[in-house]
Amino acid sequence: MDSAPRSPAAKSESSTRNSPWLFLPTLYLPFGILMALATSFPVNFFKLLGSSNETVGLLNGIGLIGAFRFLYAPYLDAAASKRVLSFYTVGMACIVIGGMSVLVFPSDPGPNFFPLMLGLLILLAFVGASHETAADGLYIRALTAERQAEFIGIKTSAIRIGAISISTGLLLVATKMAASYGATGVDSPDKTGFHIGFGTAYAIGACLMAFFLVWNWQTLPKLAIDQPVRCTSFAVVEVLREYLSQRGVAVMVLFIVFYRFGEGFLLLKGPFYLDPVADGGLAVPATALAYYTLLTDIPWAITGGILGGYLIKWFGLVRTLLPLILCMSLPNWSYVALAWFQPQVTFSLLGEALNPWLIVASSIESLGYGLSFSAMFYYMHIMATESGRNKTSILAISFALMNVGFLLPGMMSGFLQAQIGYVGLFITSSTIGLVVLFLLPMLPMAQLELARRKPIA
Repeated sequence: MDSAPRSPAAKSESSTRNSPWLFLPTLYLPFGILMALATSFPVNFFKLLGSSNETVGLLNGIGLIGAFRFLYAPYLDAAASKRVLSFYTVGMACIVIGGMSVLVFPSDPGPNFFPLMLGLLILLAFVGASHETAADGLYIRALTAERQAEFIGIKTSAIRIGAISISTGLLLVATKMAASYGATGVDSPDKTGFHIGFGTAYAIGACLMAFFLVWNWQTLPKLAIDQPVRCTSFAVVEVLREYLSQRGVAVMVLFIVFYRFGEGFLLLKGPFYLDPVADGGLAVPATALAYYTLLTDIPWAITGGILGGYLIKWFGLVRTLLPLILCMSLPNWSYVALAWFQPQVTFSLLGEALNPWLIVASSIESLGYGLSFSAMFYYMHIMATESGRNKTSILAISFALMNVGFLLPGMMSGFLQAQIGYVGLFITSSTIGLVVLFLLPMLPMAQLELARRKPIA
C-alpha cells in the first residue's frame, strides 16, 4: 500500500554496496526488450510473411496483457521477493524467446505455426509485465524517495533503450539478413529469408536475456525488506472501489479512454509502409523500416514529450490542455496526405533508399504525439496524487484505461482499413479523438492546477 513508511528503504540502501548505476539499467532494459519482442516486432514479421491487415491489427491486443497488470500484480507480489521474481521472469523469457527462435527458423513451419507463435507471444507479454512488477517493487525498496526521483530518468531511459534496440537493431539484423536471401518485402515470393532473419533475431534476444539473468544475479541487491507481500483482503476490489469514488470519475474515464483512441489506428502504419502501391501502401523495403523508426518515431516523440512538459510547467495544464489535445489528432492529417498521394520520391542514406515525404509526415505526427501525451501523462499523475491512499494502484488503473483506448482501435484498424482503405483509416485517426473536446467543460481537474490558473499579464 502507498501508505507504507519509506524509512526502511533508506536503511536497506545504505546497507548494500550495490550502486543503482550498476543494477538499475540492466533491471529495466529487459522489460523494454520483452514488450517490443511481444508487440511491435511480430507485427512486422507477420506482415512480411503475408498475413492480412486484420490479423496484424489483432496482434496489438497482446498489449492488453500488460495494460491490466494491476489485476494480477498483487498475486505476483505475494509469490516471492522482487529479486527472486525478477530472476524467474528473465529466465522464463529466455526460454520463451528461444522457443520462438526454434519455431520461426523453418521455412515451412506447418499449419500450427500461427497458433503456437501466438501462444508464445501472449506468454512473453505476461512474462514481460510480470518482470516490470518485480522491477518496480525492487526499485522502491532499494532506493530512498530522494534517489527514486534522481533515477526515474535512468529507469525510463533504460526501458526506451530496450525497446529501441529491438525496433531498430534487431529489426535491421532480421531484414538485412532476409534481404541477403532475396526476401525484401510483402510481395517477395520466397519467404525463407524472413524466417532465417527473424529466427536469428529471436535467438539474439534469447542470448540477451541469458546475459541479463547472469548479470542481475551478481548485481541485484539483497534487501531485508524485500519479502513477499501478503494481502489481508481482496486488494483489487479495494482499489477499484477507491478509484470509482473519485470526483467526476465517469467523465475522467471517458476522457482517458478516448484521448489516444484516434492515435491507436496508427498502429497499422507499419503495414501501410510495406504494402504495395496498388494496395494503397508506400512499398517501403523491409530493410528501411528501422531507419524510419530511428529518424522519425524516436527523436521527435522524445522532443515533443520534453517540450510538452515545459509548456505545462510554464503555463499550467488548464491553459495548455486544449492545444495539446489538438496535437494528438491534427498532425495525423499528414498520413492522410501520404495515403492520398502515395509519393515515391526517394533519396539515399547509408545505402538505403528513403522517402523524404514519409520522414516529414512521420516526424510531424511523432512530435505532435509527444507534445500531447505529456499532457495526459501529467493529468493522470496529478489526479492520482490528489486521490486516496492507494495512489500507485489508482495510477495503474488510469494507465490501463488509457492503453485500452489505444489498443482497441489498433485491433480494429485492420478491419477498418479493409473496408475504407488507408485514406479513410487515417481520416478516422485524425478526427475521432477530438471527441474529448466535448468532455473538457466537465472534466475534473486537480486543485493544484486550478490554483495556478491566473490571468496572463
